[in-house]
Amino acid sequence: MAELVTTDTPVAAPAEGAPPIPGDVAELIRARVGERPAPLVERLFRSSLVLDRLPDQDSSNPSDLTDPSDRTGAAPGPDTVPVGRLGGLPALPAGTAWPEAGGRPMQLLAQLDCAALATAFRSTRPGTERWPLPAEGLLLFFHDEWLSDFTGRGCRVLHVPAGAPPRPAPAVERGTPAVPAVPVRAAWALSAPSYQDQELERLFPDDFLVAFDLAQDVAERLPRPEVRLLGWCDTDTGRPEGHRPLLQIGSGALAVDWGECVNVSFWISEEDFAAGRLDRVRHGFEVA
Repeated sequence: MAELVTTDTPVAAPAEGAPPIPGDVAELIRARVGERPAPLVERLFRSSLVLDRLPDQDSSNPSDLTDPSDRTGAAPGPDTVPVGRLGGLPALPAGTAWPEAGGRPMQLLAQLDCAALATAFRSTRPGTERWPLPAEGLLLFFHDEWLSDFTGRGCRVLHVPAGAPPRPAPAVERGTPAVPAVPVRAAWALSAPSYQDQELERLFPDDFLVAFDLAQDVAERLPRPEVRLLGWCDTDTGRPEGHRPLLQIGSGALAVDWGECVNVSFWISEEDFAAGRLDRVRHGFEVA
C-alpha cells in the first residue's frame, strides 16, 4: 500500500460536480493506495461519452464499437441517444470551405449533433455535472488521413450551425475525404487516467509502479471503447502537455485504411477547453 501524503494533510473532498465512482472501483483504489490518498485519485476521474454504432444498422458496417462485456462505469443500452455519425458527408454551411492539409482535403471522421450529445450526457449520467461542450449546432471532426504532420496540426474541428445540406466530397486523385457513414448513439461512461498520464503519476513520485498497477486494475473494470468523446486517453498515443483528449477513434470504427495507424485522436488544451475554443485542437495518432 502506498501513502503519498503526510498525516497533517487534510483528506481531499470530492470535487464539485465530480463523476460518481462505482463501489468496486472505489474499494480497489483504497486497497491499492490507502484511505487518505484515495480521494486524490478519485478526483482525477472524468466523465465521457461512449459512441456506439446504432444496433439496427446493416451488418456490412463496422461491428459494435464498444466492448460487449459488462464492466462497470458505462451505460450503453436502450437508453443511449442517437447523436450523429462517424464518416459520411459534412453539413458544411455555404461559404465554409472543406478543410485541407498540405493542399489535400481532409477526411471527415465524425459529425456530431451538440444538442443530442448534451441530451445523452444529461440523461445517462448519474448526477448533475454540466455539459462542457456547445449545446447547439454540429461538431465536425476532420483529419489528415495521410498522417503527414507530426506537429499536431493535421486536424480541424468545426462548430457549425445545423441545417446545411451534405457537401459533396472534393474530387481527388488519391485519398478518401469521405468514408461510409456509421450512425452512432452515445451514453455516459466513467473514464480514468492511465499510468502514462502525469496527473496520476505525480501523486506517487516515489513509486511509479503504484500508478502503473492502479491504472491497470482500474482499466479492467471500466469500458475501453473504440470511440470516446471527452474523458482520458485510452491508448498509447503521446500526450501533448497541457492537453486533454476531445475525441478518440479507433481504426476499426470506420471503413478506413490508415496503414499501420490504429487510432487517431483530437486534443484540446485545458485553457481552450475551459473557454470553449475549438480552433486550436491538435492531432494525435498511434502506430501499431
